Amino acid sequence: MQSLLDRYPDHRQAFLNVGQGGLYEIPTMAHTVLGSCVSVTFFVPSRGLAGIFHALLPRAEEYRLHAPEATPYKFVDTAIQNIVARLFHRGVGRHEIECKVFGGASALFAEEMSVGRRNVETAFVTLAELGLRVAASNVGGERGRKIVFTTRTGEIFVRLLNSNAQNGGRR
Repeated sequence: MQSLLDRYPDHRQAFLNVGQGGLYEIPTMAHTVLGSCVSVTFFVPSRGLAGIFHALLPRAEEYRLHAPEATPYKFVDTAIQNIVARLFHRGVGRHEIECKVFGGASALFAEEMSVGRRNVETAFVTLAELGLRVAASNVGGERGRKIVFTTRTGEIFVRLLNSNAQNGGRR
C-alpha cells in the first residue's frame, strides 16, 4: 500500500467497510477487503467522477426486515442503483460510465449458489438491466481480495489474500 501512496501523493485515502460507498470528485484511493462481498467501481473520466461500494448481500428485496433506503450500499442491487442514479442526476450518460466488478469469493465447500456467487450474479444482472457494460472483473474463487481504486485514473489494484486471511479476516 505504501508504494501506491508514494505513486499518488495527492490522493486522499478512504477505507470502505461493509455497507459503505459513494461518489468521489476529489482524487481518492478507496480501498477495501472483500470475501464474499462485492464492490463495483464506476469511473467517468470526462467528468472527474468515480464511485465505489462494498456490498454484503445480493438483493434488498430478499431481506424483508431491512429498509434498504437506510443503508443503500449493504445490498449489491441497491448500491448499483444508488450510484448510477447519482451519476445520472449529474447528467452523466450510460456510455460515459466504465464499470468494474470485484469480489464474490466462496468457501472451499460452499453450496452451489453461495452468497458470493449470488452477489456477483446480481452485480452483472443489475448493471446489464441499467444498460451499463462491464470493462473488467476479478470475481469468484476461494480467496478474498484487497482492492485499491484510484478515483482520478480509474485504476484498480487487486491482491488476492491467502485462504487463512479470508476465513479469519475482515469482510
